[in-house]
Amino acid sequence: MKKKLALTMALMLVTGALAACGGGSGGSSGGAASSAAPAEQSTAAAASTEEAAPAGNALEDAAMNYFNNFPWGEIGNNQISPADLFAKIDAGEDILIIDVRQADAYGESHLKGAVNIPYQEIPANLDKIPDDKTVFVNCYTGQTSSQTVALLNIAGKYAINIQSGWNRGISQADGFEAYTETDANELPGGSYPVDASIASAITDYYKEADGHNYKYFNFPVDDLKALVDAESDEYTILSVRQAEDYAKGHIAGAMNIPFGKGMQESFSEIPTDKPVIVYCYTGQTASQVMAVLRMLGYEAYNLNGGMGKEDGFGWLENGYPVVTD
Repeated sequence: MKKKLALTMALMLVTGALAACGGGSGGSSGGAASSAAPAEQSTAAAASTEEAAPAGNALEDAAMNYFNNFPWGEIGNNQISPADLFAKIDAGEDILIIDVRQADAYGESHLKGAVNIPYQEIPANLDKIPDDKTVFVNCYTGQTSSQTVALLNIAGKYAINIQSGWNRGISQADGFEAYTETDANELPGGSYPVDASIASAITDYYKEADGHNYKYFNFPVDDLKALVDAESDEYTILSVRQAEDYAKGHIAGAMNIPFGKGMQESFSEIPTDKPVIVYCYTGQTASQVMAVLRMLGYEAYNLNGGMGKEDGFGWLENGYPVVTD
């Protein structure tokens, strides 16, 4: 598929313009240490900047149905709080926990029974991940696990994100130590085939995500701020926050499609001829949307940290402005 690096070109133009004014973008080539930076779209999952590529029927149907075909988790957005997950563990429910952090972090401590499949190794294990039980996924802060959850659902698994990941969720929950261990665990065994076209698209997705300048498709807030300041029209900003929160304040130029059941019906409003930068509150629901859009052929990125809540990890926490019009 023909690809044009419109976003890269736009950033180059913005950087040049700011330099001419004696400034700079201040952007980084990565995001947070846990899940930093986006990547250039692959042949199967990428978008041309002229038109979104047609997807195969199985892939397109599965991606479009993502927001309709599963219960919406304990907190309504295909996530579960650590406390609610601990309750399921206490109840002895038949579940699988997948930890997509790197092996060294997993080795230091992980949830009891959790299997380590580092983010970039998900495609090689797709047909080994059960589709007959609920799969809970954690990463560091919930962004790469949110991508993984969306893609696993598209692949026919029932996967739910563990809210805020290990660093900001699990390890901050009361009594979490009782639910952790250091012993390694293995997948339960068995074969769970995935449609070939879907498996191929997911494989391409992870390959590109792991190798892109903006690793894992997470877009730095500094780089978006530079584009906004330059009033560039070479990209689309998509807010998936709820309408009332969008009305209270959003990034200049952002359109709003609130995250929730049926939101895919509004995807036709998103331009197909330019990159899409998706943001939410902390980057977790936006990561789900971004992954689905890429499966549909868009060149989409997640704004690293979303609007932000703490530790300079997002738009507001970096002191960047919002508008209400």
